[in-house]
Amino acid sequence: MELTQRILTRSGCYQAGRTITPKGIMVHSTGVAQPNPEVFLRLWDDPDASACVHAIVHQGGVIQTLPWNYRAWHAGKPPKGGLSANNTHISFEILEPAGHTYQGGVMAGYDAAGNAPYFTKVYRNAVELCAFLCRLYGFDPKRDIVDHHEGCLRDIASNHADVSHWFPKHNKSMDTLRADVAALLAGAPEEEASMTQAEFNTMFATALAAWQQDQQRKTASSWAQEAWKKAKEAGLFDGSAPQAPMTREQAALVFQRMGLMK
Repeated sequence: MELTQRILTRSGCYQAGRTITPKGIMVHSTGVAQPNPEVFLRLWDDPDASACVHAIVHQGGVIQTLPWNYRAWHAGKPPKGGLSANNTHISFEILEPAGHTYQGGVMAGYDAAGNAPYFTKVYRNAVELCAFLCRLYGFDPKRDIVDHHEGCLRDIASNHADVSHWFPKHNKSMDTLRADVAALLAGAPEEEASMTQAEFNTMFATALAAWQQDQQRKTASSWAQEAWKKAKEAGLFDGSAPQAPMTREQAALVFQRMGLMK
């Protein structure tokens, strides 16, 4: 699994800046025949976007789109008034291949045999991402990983069918995904896992280093700590993400708070 970052800093979800203590993982698929991640990166990196997840799983790997501890917009409103998984779960969307449509919420014209190579790649990347997050946060894969459909049954998500509407077409399910994640974490033999334990350890170490570097950016550099503290106390900034880039609209807001504009 190749893990890269494209944090959606313009999205309303990111701008809200709310954080969570992750308790599990919620698996989604997009419900549209679009395998190009750039489409969703453009769609969700917008102040008016109504949805945003932590990562996108595509054929070539995984793109992280929010810090793992940010509150994402993915689970919707539970039908019986339960606590939304937005407040508890790390989320990712698996991109679906091209060529099918939806009729009444059901895949129509889906070529399971023709899409088998595509599914194998995204399924493998989803398993490896789940294993990475389980190791990072100490999740139990058999207990702490659900899809959107299962989330609805638990009253922590809205009434969606993903991914239980898609996986069975390739003889997979959330149970097989959880088992494959557990096998990977346990160091299953190569023929039983999608990657060797050595490969997983290398992937985890690389991704963890990138994550730790991102965490460090949340602390002001030593030479700027006093100025950053004063700016926070003056109400110019909210105190989060001191090393994050500033957009022009954010700069305009700071100038207004400084009284430089009338």
